[in-house]
Amino acid sequence: MIKEQTVKPQWPLIWSLVALNTAIIISWIAYHNYQPVLLSRFGFLELEPLLGYSKLLVMGTVPALAGYFADRLRKKGSRKLPMLTAGVGIAALIFMTVAATISPQALLPLQGFLPVMIVLWLISMNLFYAPALATLEEFVPAAHFTAVMGVYILTNDMAFALEPAIILLVDFLGAPLTFIAGGVLIGVSGFMFQKFYSKMDQADAEAIAVSDNKSSFHMVLLSGAGLGFILAFLINVFPVILKTKLQGLEINVPLELSVSVVLAITALFAFFIAKKIGGYDRPRLFLISFFGSLLSLFVFYLLPNLFSIFGVLLLIPSLAILSVTGFPLAISNASGNDKMFAAGLFVAAMEIPDNALEIIMG
Repeated sequence: MIKEQTVKPQWPLIWSLVALNTAIIISWIAYHNYQPVLLSRFGFLELEPLLGYSKLLVMGTVPALAGYFADRLRKKGSRKLPMLTAGVGIAALIFMTVAATISPQALLPLQGFLPVMIVLWLISMNLFYAPALATLEEFVPAAHFTAVMGVYILTNDMAFALEPAIILLVDFLGAPLTFIAGGVLIGVSGFMFQKFYSKMDQADAEAIAVSDNKSSFHMVLLSGAGLGFILAFLINVFPVILKTKLQGLEINVPLELSVSVVLAITALFAFFIAKKIGGYDRPRLFLISFFGSLLSLFVFYLLPNLFSIFGVLLLIPSLAILSVTGFPLAISNASGNDKMFAAGLFVAAMEIPDNALEIIMG
């Protein structure tokens, strides 16, 4: 049984969530760029494999646990998100602490605790993302959910597509300034999101589709794992295959840029198509786009040389539809009391393939 009121999306709140998500992406890029450098500089390079397994464990468990406890607190009628407050505060603090530790004139003699700080940062970053993402449904009536996801995917994928430019910027700033900037970005965007969320009128918070059905967590996991597998293959395997196909050709740019191009075009496609597919059956769209993405990657793998571009052209619309339907499908399969837990399961299932492939491929 579905109860729904017709309201407009809460755009100030949506943009604050988009800003928080962008800050998270920039912070992740900085983390990936500087972790091996800092481990080598302070003599912890042998711990890199262990940190990889730690990351896989954290990404596979913490989002779901954070979502579960956030749901329990919300069930008591709390309008606050302590997981977000704690996660944002700890993540920002660790960024600042690392900056003070690795600066040329180290202000804090904590170099020996760098691996511990990395793990704590991973945990804190995953404490707040799932609960924050789950609140998106509160800002958006069901009829507009897919269209708003188009905006979210546009900014999300564009941020990832700009990774080469962000890396150039963080290299220019240097490690200490990068970590200070990361702490400020996370702290300010997290504070603004919490401020908007806590002030949202209760009537607006309740003007969403509330399902009385039981949660279907297997659908939540499948939607996250399906999207995560395609993205993991694109990010980790796609450049390797492309390199073998272009052997013999003189190409003076990193082939990882091909992933940025695909993500950027996919983001634009997702933005323009999201509103048009909002009324279609989500499970069917998700299945069609998932198998369409698999077929596209298979075509890309089989076709020789530049002919493999046809596989990429098929992948872009399929991945765009998969991206804008994945999270709405997951959250629609959760009862009103399990929304944040479902968001955590979705995030965990989406991240596990990428982190597993990172470990396997070294």
